[in-house]
Amino acid sequence: MKRDGKDITVFAYGLMLHHSLRAAEALAADGIEVTVVDVRSLRPLDAATILREARKTGKCLVVYEDNRLFGAGAEIAALIAEEAFDDLDAPVMRLGGPEAPAMPFNKPQEDWFLLDPERIATKMRELARY
Repeated sequence: MKRDGKDITVFAYGLMLHHSLRAAEALAADGIEVTVVDVRSLRPLDAATILREARKTGKCLVVYEDNRLFGAGAEIAALIAEEAFDDLDAPVMRLGGPEAPAMPFNKPQEDWFLLDPERIATKMRELARY
């Protein structure tokens, strides 16, 4: 765990972990306390940590830069939904890349494709209001 909070829990890895931490700082100014969990390893997946942290707040957001469908984030969301459903206060939410065939390598399209702290903060606020 990289940051402890009591309102929502965010699971992220790689670049999205750093963006999620920045977004969590922005929400702290609004009084929303965000737990940010560094998933770190997808295989093996640390299911015990994910489930423990999901149950603490009951509101979970999985952030990843891959396509939203069929990615690692979908597996994390499924794990939480299957194993911690009774402890949830909101649906498990995911924020991922768009359904595009490949990551673009020119700056304007890359900016369109990749999530940034502002987009993540917007989704965090949506989940916190749930």
